Amino acid sequence: MRLTIISLLFWLLASSAFAELKVMAINTEWLWTPHDHQVDGRIYNQGDMSERAYEQELNFYAALIQHNGSQIIAVSEIERDAVAHDLASRIGPDWRAYFKQGRDTATGQDVAILSNLDYIKGSITDFNFPSGALPGSVQQKRLSKVLGARFKYRAAGQNQQVAVITAHFLSKRNESKRKSNNRQRQARALVKAIKTFSEYGNQLVVLGDFNDFLGSPTLSILQKEGELESIEQNMADMQLTHPKYRKKSIDHILYRGLTPQDYQRIDLKSYSDHFAVYAQFR
Repeated sequence: MRLTIISLLFWLLASSAFAELKVMAINTEWLWTPHDHQVDGRIYNQGDMSERAYEQELNFYAALIQHNGSQIIAVSEIERDAVAHDLASRIGPDWRAYFKQGRDTATGQDVAILSNLDYIKGSITDFNFPSGALPGSVQQKRLSKVLGARFKYRAAGQNQQVAVITAHFLSKRNESKRKSNNRQRQARALVKAIKTFSEYGNQLVVLGDFNDFLGSPTLSILQKEGELESIEQNMADMQLTHPKYRKKSIDHILYRGLTPQDYQRIDLKSYSDHFAVYAQFR
């Protein structure tokens, strides 16, 4: 009996010392709500979905999140705040959506963060939509879709803080040298946001649709200048070089101050042309 109690105490201490943090990035590919009776995106959009299709897609994402137990979700290519709140409500009563209106009026696309962790009041920010430039050039490119927030969780018997930033970079569609350079400028803009949140501690997750591959100048800027590690590299994802996967491997999870434990790319079937990216830290 005494041995059983000691074993139980050891298990409880070990569990609290190695608390897990699970995060996921989902590009929802034009998730537009039919309930607001308007279509965002004055130059290019795919129009509102039917109510049935909208509910089916929300339920698909909610079931995925419930299944893998993610605690922080970054979503991109949503129409507006109502979509983020609708998804949060489908996941569960403890979930909240965090949103600030973006600047991309051409497509109307936006990003959001969803979480069931304790939110640090006043921490949500768009960083004033920073812009970045390349060395030797005065031309700048602004981030039009970026969001950050900070959360609390328990680990090792103490309150821990993790900062989360998501952004959506310029599309690779009709790729050109100009578009590639502008993504690199956006990466430098995101580094500014990263440095802002670095003041609050070392635990940081940067995730989202960066529209570029691991090893590209865009990702190299984020990793080197943002002092971030890649979950893909550290979990040795050998499929990244396969053409079937490489063309869809443009969503990433980068981090600092955390220990990776698991990583997955998840097929979103007919709902999105992107893979979701999932990471578990402890």
